[in-house]
Amino acid sequence: MSLQSPGSTIIADSRAQKIGAVNGFRGLAILMVILFHLLVPFTSSAPAFPGELDPNGLLAIVAKHGFLGVNIFFVLSGFVLYLPYRTKKRAIDRLADFPHFYWHRAARLLPLYYTVVLVTVALHAKSPAGSHAWYLELGGLLSTLFIFVPHGFMPPSNPVLWSVGVEIWFSLLFPMLILLIARFGLGRLLLLSVVICSAFVVAGHLIAVDRIGMFRPFVGGIFGSCYQFIFGMLVCDLYVKSRDSVSLRRFQSRGLLPGLLLMIAAIYLKDNGPWAVSILYATIFCAGFSMVLLAVLCGAWSANRLFEVWPIQVVGCMCYSIYAWHSIIMVEMIPPDTSPLQDTLRLSFPYLAITILLSALSYRYIEFGHQRDWRSLFLLRNSNSDELAGAGVSRRAESKPAASS
Repeated sequence: MSLQSPGSTIIADSRAQKIGAVNGFRGLAILMVILFHLLVPFTSSAPAFPGELDPNGLLAIVAKHGFLGVNIFFVLSGFVLYLPYRTKKRAIDRLADFPHFYWHRAARLLPLYYTVVLVTVALHAKSPAGSHAWYLELGGLLSTLFIFVPHGFMPPSNPVLWSVGVEIWFSLLFPMLILLIARFGLGRLLLLSVVICSAFVVAGHLIAVDRIGMFRPFVGGIFGSCYQFIFGMLVCDLYVKSRDSVSLRRFQSRGLLPGLLLMIAAIYLKDNGPWAVSILYATIFCAGFSMVLLAVLCGAWSANRLFEVWPIQVVGCMCYSIYAWHSIIMVEMIPPDTSPLQDTLRLSFPYLAITILLSALSYRYIEFGHQRDWRSLFLLRNSNSDELAGAGVSRRAESKPAASS
């Protein structure tokens, strides 16, 4: 929400650069997801083309865990959603404030989502158009209720839409969470959410579902994933507190290496740990990533500069459109079930080029069709004018009390 004018993330004050790093992390996350989907036929436990990719090679190991980009998205979404409320630029103090938030959030998420849903059922529906099953899937997608159904959690026509459904349902919960934070505190809310979501994850793994194996609405849906967004909200809270304290920023920047180690440990436990631990790997991973995110935002090792490079930032700005379209294009260009590794690698560049091009148009005209300054959307503002704007904001900030920042 605070990133709806991405150009503002590279000017004005030091906070802008930090949000630039958030864009960069989003760019990294979407690249992880695309790599996972491109190579999943060769890295899954039952590969469609066994032997074509060394399962112990670096590429296979990285690609196999690319799905964790979705967990990164959830943490970042919590951060971005909470930021304007944590900085008191917006407020939710009562139930009467809910409709404004819902309208704003719906305008952000639903136009692209519904466009992709209609294209999905038109091109890739598994049931004949007009049949009962076709209408059932369409209704589930339009209402987002599919994430509560074990056999429909990953829509047959476009499985990746499950995470958008989770995002929408978290948006419905968000105003209530703001009120709960005001009453009980963010730390208590996070702890409670981790406990409750972990219970749902365990229950979801214990419930056997025919042809699927687990009850996915509990494992990956809002029941099991809500805490991941709240991790991002905690990072936002700590980051805002650190802006006025050099010592606090320095302390929080030390979490980079421990956070990375925690993320690696989570991946190892998922693949090799005992069942009771392996099914909760996402909690450990998100805790580790939250530490990394906070450390980068606080300037650890100047790592934020890596994520503020223009290409990765722009990819991050467009990540919603890229995520929404990448699977549809992949099925058309590189069908996972019938494309051997050689064809996948050969077609990867044109696939990525077409995906980026379509996503850029989608980002410009569907996500932000109301915005006139298209250059700011793609972070193409004139550097001289940016410096002047930044200097002006800096002078105004100096004339205000320190608490106003």
